[in-house]
Parts: sequence; C-alpha cells; structure tokens
Amino acid sequence: MEIKNNPVGRLHDILFNAYNYRDADVTQRVWESVLDAPVGDAGVLLKRLSEVIALKDQAKQAIIDGIEGDQSLYLAPFPKIDQIFARVDLSSGWSNSKQFLNEATLNALAFGNHALSTKHGTCNLTSEQVIDFIEKLDHLLRDCLSSNLPEALQKLFQKNLESLRQALICYKISGAEGLQNEIDRTIGAMSRYSSELLDQTDETSQGFMKSVFELIGNINNSIQLTETALKLAGPAVIALLPLVQSLCK
Repeated sequence: MEIKNNPVGRLHDILFNAYNYRDADVTQRVWESVLDAPVGDAGVLLKRLSEVIALKDQAKQAIIDGIEGDQSLYLAPFPKIDQIFARVDLSSGWSNSKQFLNEATLNALAFGNHALSTKHGTCNLTSEQVIDFIEKLDHLLRDCLSSNLPEALQKLFQKNLESLRQALICYKISGAEGLQNEIDRTIGAMSRYSSELLDQTDETSQGFMKSVFELIGNINNSIQLTETALKLAGPAVIALLPLVQSLCK
C-alpha cells in the first residue's frame, strides 16, 4: 500500500481505515489498531493521537497554501474532523467518534489528496517496505546486544535504532519529511562518535555497523521523492561516508 506524501492523503487514509471499524468497537482499540500503538499503552496512543491532530492541521494548511481558487469543497470536512478529536474518550464506543465520519467527508479528503498529489510528489516507500525495514531493525537491535562493541557504543546504537524504528512505525502519520528528519538526527548523533566507531577493528562489530549504515542508506533512498517535488536528502547522510567507506573496503 502506498503511503501518501501529502498530508491530506495521509489523513484520508488514516480516517478511512478508522471508518471501517464497527460502531460497537471501543475507541481505544480502534486507534491502537489504526495507529499501530501497543495494546494498553495509553501514553503511546495519546502521543500518536496528538501527531494525527498535528497532521490534521498540516493538511488544512496544505489546502490553503496549495489549492488555487474556491477551496470550500476541500476545507468542508475539517469542522467534522475537529469534532472527532475535540473530546476523545478512549473507553467509549467508537460510534461516538465515528458519527463525525461519513463518505462525504472522506470523499472531500480524497479530492484534496488528488489536487495536491502532483505538488508533493510520491515516494517509493510502501507500507510493506516499512514492515520489512522494521523487521530488519528488530534484527539489528538483537545483533547489537550480542556484538563486541563497547557498552557506550551499544547504547548509542540501541537508542538510535529504536528511535528510527519508532519513526518508521509513525511513517503513515509523519510521511517522508518526518522520517527524513529522524534519519538526519540519527546520523548526526552517530557522527559525533565517528572516531570511536572507526577504532573498532573487531570483524563482528564492523559487520554489524556496516549492516546498520546500509539499512539507513536504503531507508533514505526509499523516501526520495519523484515527480516535481524537491528531494529530501539531508546533509547529515554524508557525515558518515568516511566510516561507511572504511567498513566497505
């Protein structure tokens, strides 16, 4: 499944998914499933919901900034969408929130997505690839624990690989820009330890680090935009090139 690069498209897909749940379902369970939040972890779920609310605001602004002429059709769904998040009761039945979702609301968002799609470009990263990347990160996190890296470097990789994993989980909300920001932050954090990383001569540790940087590179390449939008490749990606080249010799 394609994950839209423009915020209106991502908002549409999230709400369309939620719309398909039964009225009798519990609101917390619906949002946990739609937003891939751990079951029973209200803290994570509320954080994800706050990110969806921010996405809603981004989507509205994208319409105002990006669609010329009469915008009333494209902006019409937002008062009802605001109602969904105005009083979120996680313990209530989903019907309390779903009453503000209907086909007209979703269709208007679909029109907005179509109108903005050429301005925001598309990414090659699909939801299936996101799952594959998350599985590879899980594997690398396990490898990190069994590596011969010093404890400080193990913690460095654990922290940043987990942060990147969480960014992938939230990709359906934040899109390519959010994931690119996390990649840049991750590489920036690691670049501060480049001399310590270059000092590692153990083959197991070098193999692990090479796998990490290859995976980060693959994720970065997968979110480069096509069509008319600007590429998102951040300058931090080149910060570790000397280290990557050393490991690939």
